Amino acid sequence: MLSRTFVLGIAGIAAMATLTFAVISAPTQTPQEPSRTELKRKPWNGSTITGSPERPPKFKAVRAFPEVKFTQPLLIARCPGSDRLFFGERPGALFSVKPGEGAKAELFFDLRKELKTLDLLPSAKGVDSLYALAFHPKFQENRYCYLCYTLKAKEDKVQFLENGSRISRFSVTKTDPPRIEPNSEEILLTFEGGGHNGCDLHFGPDGMLYISTGDARSPNPPDPLHTGQDCSDLLSSILRIDVDRKDGERLYGIPKDNPFVGMKNVRPEVWAFGFRNPWRMSFDRSTGDLWVGDVGWELWEMIHKVEKGGNYGWSITEARQPINPNQPAGPTPIRSPAIELSHTIAASVTGGYVYRGKKFPELQGSYIFGDWETRRLWAAKFENGRLKEMPEIVKPNIRVVTFGEDHDGELYFLDYDTGFVHTLERNEGAVANTQFPTKLSQTGLFKSVKDHEPADGVIPFEPNAQQWQDGAIAEHYIALPGSSFVKVFEKARPLPGQVYWHKFGMQFPKDAVLVKTIKLDVLVGEKEVRKRVETQILHHDGEDWRGYTYAWRDDQTDADIVPADGDEKSFTVRPWFAPQEKREQIWTFHSRNQCVNCHNAWSQYTLAFNIGQLNNARSHAIGQPSRLVSLCESGVLQRIGEMDQPLTPFDKLHAQKEPEIPHPFAATFTLEERARAYLHVNCAHCHRFGGGGGQVVLELDYFKALKDTGILNARPRQGDFGLKDAHLISPQNADKSVLFYRMAKFGRGRMPHLGSELPHPDGLKLIADWINTIGEPKLAPKATSRPPIDRLAQDMLQPASALQLAMILAKQDADAAYLKHTLESAAKLESGPVRDLFEGYLPTDSSARKLGSTPRPNRILNLKGDAKNGETLFLNKEMKCASCHKVGDRGVAVGPDLTAIGKARTRLELLESLLQPSLRIEPQYASYLVRTLDDKTLTGLLIKRDEKVIIIRDAENKEHRFASTEVDSLTPSRLSMMPDGQMSGLTPQEAADLLEYLTTRK
Repeated sequence: MLSRTFVLGIAGIAAMATLTFAVISAPTQTPQEPSRTELKRKPWNGSTITGSPERPPKFKAVRAFPEVKFTQPLLIARCPGSDRLFFGERPGALFSVKPGEGAKAELFFDLRKELKTLDLLPSAKGVDSLYALAFHPKFQENRYCYLCYTLKAKEDKVQFLENGSRISRFSVTKTDPPRIEPNSEEILLTFEGGGHNGCDLHFGPDGMLYISTGDARSPNPPDPLHTGQDCSDLLSSILRIDVDRKDGERLYGIPKDNPFVGMKNVRPEVWAFGFRNPWRMSFDRSTGDLWVGDVGWELWEMIHKVEKGGNYGWSITEARQPINPNQPAGPTPIRSPAIELSHTIAASVTGGYVYRGKKFPELQGSYIFGDWETRRLWAAKFENGRLKEMPEIVKPNIRVVTFGEDHDGELYFLDYDTGFVHTLERNEGAVANTQFPTKLSQTGLFKSVKDHEPADGVIPFEPNAQQWQDGAIAEHYIALPGSSFVKVFEKARPLPGQVYWHKFGMQFPKDAVLVKTIKLDVLVGEKEVRKRVETQILHHDGEDWRGYTYAWRDDQTDADIVPADGDEKSFTVRPWFAPQEKREQIWTFHSRNQCVNCHNAWSQYTLAFNIGQLNNARSHAIGQPSRLVSLCESGVLQRIGEMDQPLTPFDKLHAQKEPEIPHPFAATFTLEERARAYLHVNCAHCHRFGGGGGQVVLELDYFKALKDTGILNARPRQGDFGLKDAHLISPQNADKSVLFYRMAKFGRGRMPHLGSELPHPDGLKLIADWINTIGEPKLAPKATSRPPIDRLAQDMLQPASALQLAMILAKQDADAAYLKHTLESAAKLESGPVRDLFEGYLPTDSSARKLGSTPRPNRILNLKGDAKNGETLFLNKEMKCASCHKVGDRGVAVGPDLTAIGKARTRLELLESLLQPSLRIEPQYASYLVRTLDDKTLTGLLIKRDEKVIIIRDAENKEHRFASTEVDSLTPSRLSMMPDGQMSGLTPQEAADLLEYLTTRK
């Protein structure tokens, strides 16, 4: 069993500290099918949903040394002048393996038994974890190796130990096999240990020793020591030292070319900084580039190509996600990661190597790395410094904790779960399933697709709480091949793709399918018709869950699989807030990657099919069985005990004892139960630990105690939108609650951000009523105030009043004149947080409507642009593009030269830069804020900085010179000099024209 202390200690696993589905070990042999009663359902036969339409990975993981196995392995190292590979186990044992037939592990050193220097730290009682091993480049001459390890505190309650992390030098014998000499330890340096240690050791091509360090604390709250940007200590950094000379009392020297030598309040050992938990780094043996995998916190995992003096953001940011935006920045501007991986595909990154072997020419130059939790391995290729492609190269079945390479550049990686050493082989004959159904009628799910009549054995079910999907309704089905069934365990086990739900685990059979068909009321001529829009399927391939979407044809005869990148379709509707009008509603068919935004390990994959959603014992009429009971009786579910022994199926008595997610609008439940259920089904798949739903410890699981959710009286970290005294939830004040505001608004920042673009009137009322009664159980819900009609325009400028007016529009809770006047006042608002509350209610002309503050990127990308018109827009004085950028001999070169920008960036990347200019800023174009001693400020590009003068170039290309003695502070800014909202005054077509002009600049 993994203890929390251990999980926090080994860095790459830190993000998994609270996941309980991986606690119990998997069985070592295939269990017998349990006996059970005869099925009361027909078998589902004829399914064609198997495999994947995507090509399987080109490689497979194979054991490199079949007889070699380790316990909790963490490191691989190679030794100059020897073909031996060295491996380390977390508890402290090191081994060497000589490759070849019959290879075996031979003891190199055991810190637990042989370390002689523990008494030098009286507060320690033993070795906690071994992290890294590196051999001196001249090892054959001096026999030196270097270890990083941490010590355990004597007091059990002490988790973080000052000077508990050590970098030590040891001498190695010349015996065969070699051994470390126990009495030879020299402690070079120490830093705090016990949290994110992140430590790795590598000698660079320059002969210097590089050391990675983490922020030395647990995941929550993020960076409590505020060390990420503080370079006065050794934490959250890559350090660079010279081990071949001593510097005063130090047993190492400081290289003179280290970037911050002589800078006040900066440790001279620091080479780069701003890392959360750098888990494994390596040098490209061909180019000398330093690559680091940095374990993220809430939303992203990062791969960095580390430059001298680089600032990699933590904890101001986690990749593109702001975390502590008001924290003072370090001495250099923040650099973007080379690779960002969202928590939908990665959860604890393991840094790897640039492949320079000869065995696989097609991988030459690719950076190969993996993820500890999702078990994926990728090969990333770059072109002109930008990520070109990143295919998965093996099937996700190895919990890769570290990588290594031999002298020929061939790769090895360790499986933490099994302890085996793996390497790569080609996956010969791997092909995609070309027969994967591209039409819904080919899946075998429906007897009649046109009539939406399910096939025999495809069982309908209804979850207790349905998601809000912009007024659409959904039908759910489960399809299990043949007479197979879902095993429901009293305890969960870490089997691939298994679902864990509180005290139950669910193991689905291979090729199980969950089905959801979504219907929407649309206008056909003047008649409103309920049409099927899409059918989503979630397929369990035996190891993982994969999502696919089928878009229904206009004639409703069939549905076609949506491309992997998703799609959009326009419908004409009569929205509830404008029932006399015809409006365009853009329906988004999400990409396959977006499917796993919600259906992933963090949320336990099957959002609608779990014990809480199926159990409706409390809400059912007396005498009727729960849906959970019915599914047991039909043979869909089978309760299994320890050693796969069958248990009594869920019956009425069992169901009444088990947890139940309420229907959000059922009077059977309390207001708090219904509101929490609404947040659970619409928000909790992201807003949970590791789910990527925010910057605070925000957990909206229904079964989490309210006091533990992190939402009450918590200050927002992504803006308060002008709400006075704002909190995520302000008890008894919905109009001061950012959570409620985000539900009420349109466009960017709206929640939920997937599956819905329109506020839900009933949901808004439910959450407002609940917030307004928190802490006062007997208090009646507040009535929504209605400002006098002659004060609408004035009151609308106040965010709290505007929020109340948006509620009135959503509910149509006023007479026609009042609603009309409200819309007229809202139409006059400037772009910004207040207008975002009304944007979707305003009358629209789709051809003339401006992008405003809530642009739809896909809408722009789907339009064909006119490069000639785009050129006119670029040179337009109001747009001011040419005031900062040059194309050829036109424009001013304050920002990047765009003459060949279409060659360097893709169309999508260009659009992202136009819509969100501060998202990624190249270091050379990062702006600085200068504040003088007489309190004057200026923002611009840093042209020169030395002990005498600072020169700044502003957005109008004017240079400003300051004597260093008159400058109070010089701070890197996180904002681009290109202002946000530059595109807000364009129509989608004009935006597409400008994009086309830039894309064709080759």
